[in-house]
Amino acid sequence: MTALEVEAKTGVRFSSRSLTVALAVAIGLLIPIQARINGQLSKGLHDGIEAATLSFTGGLILMTLVAMFSPKLRGGLRTYATSIRARELPRRYLAAGVFGSTLALAQSTTALTIGVAVFTVAAIAGQTLSGLLIDSIGFGGSPKRRPGPQRLTGAGLILVAAVIAAIPQLTSTSSLLSILLPALAPLIAGFLLGFQQAMNGATGAKTGSPLAATWANFFVGAVFLAIVWGVKSAFTGGPQSMPTDWWVYLGGLCGVIFIGASVVLVRKIGVLLLGMGSIAGQLVGSILLDLALPSAGSSLSVLTAVGAGLTLIAVATAARERQK
Repeated sequence: MTALEVEAKTGVRFSSRSLTVALAVAIGLLIPIQARINGQLSKGLHDGIEAATLSFTGGLILMTLVAMFSPKLRGGLRTYATSIRARELPRRYLAAGVFGSTLALAQSTTALTIGVAVFTVAAIAGQTLSGLLIDSIGFGGSPKRRPGPQRLTGAGLILVAAVIAAIPQLTSTSSLLSILLPALAPLIAGFLLGFQQAMNGATGAKTGSPLAATWANFFVGAVFLAIVWGVKSAFTGGPQSMPTDWWVYLGGLCGVIFIGASVVLVRKIGVLLLGMGSIAGQLVGSILLDLALPSAGSSLSVLTAVGAGLTLIAVATAARERQK
C-alpha cells in the first residue's frame, strides 16, 4: 500500500521524508536483535573476534547467494569494480566495509564487559557527532545539510535520552573508569558508522544497486576481521568448539538488511537523520526484546523507557526541519 492509498483510507497526511524516517526507525530495531545474537555467539565461542568474523562471513555468504540469482546485483558489482579501477569512486571508499566491521568487533568484545546500555550510549554519541559533521560538509557526494535549530535540538535530545537510559547501569558500578575506557571502542565505531553510511550511499548511487554496496561491505569487512582473527589465533590458538544453536549464526542476516536499507535511506534523509532514526529503533527494540525475551541478569528500568521515549520525540523534532 502506497502513502497516497494510506492517506486516502485514513485521512492522515504522510510526507515522503516521514515515511523514510519511519523506515530508519524500523531497521534500527534489528540492531538489538543482532547484538543479542552476536553476544550469544561470542559467549558460546569464548571469543568476540571470532564471533564478529563469523557474523560478517555469514552476511557475505548470504549476499553471494543472492548475487548468483540476481543479474542486476552482478551488473552492479561489475560497475563497482570498474568505477574503483577508473577512480570514479575513491579507493578509500573500500574502507566502508572496515568501518562497519569495527562496530561488530566492538559489539562482540566490549558489550558484555560494559553492558548494552553504556555500549549504546557510546555508539549513539559517535553516530550523532559524525552525522552532524558529515551532513554539514556533504561528505560522500551527498548534498550539504547544515543542521538548523530543530536538528540540533533533536541531536541534543538523542544524547540526553541515551544517558538517561544508561543511568541505572552507570550508578550500579563501583568503578566508572572500568566502564568508560572500554566505552571508547563503541564511541569510535559509532563515529565511523556515519562515514560508512555516507560511502555506501555514494557507492549505491554510482552502481545503481544498493546490494552491490552491501556485498562490497561484507566482503571487505569479512576479510579484515579474518586477518585480525588469524593474527590473534596465531598467539592464542584456534576455536575449541562451535555452538550448535542455529539461530546464533543469523547476525549476518540482520546486518545485510540494515546495511542494504541504509544505502538507500542515507541519500534521502542524510546521515544525521538516518542515525537518529535507527538510534530510536535501537532503544525501542532493546525494550521490546527485554520484555519478550529477557536475558539473564537484565531488568527493564523506568529510566530506560523514558530515554527511549525521548529518542522518538527527538527524531520527530529533527524530521520536521525543512531541508535547505
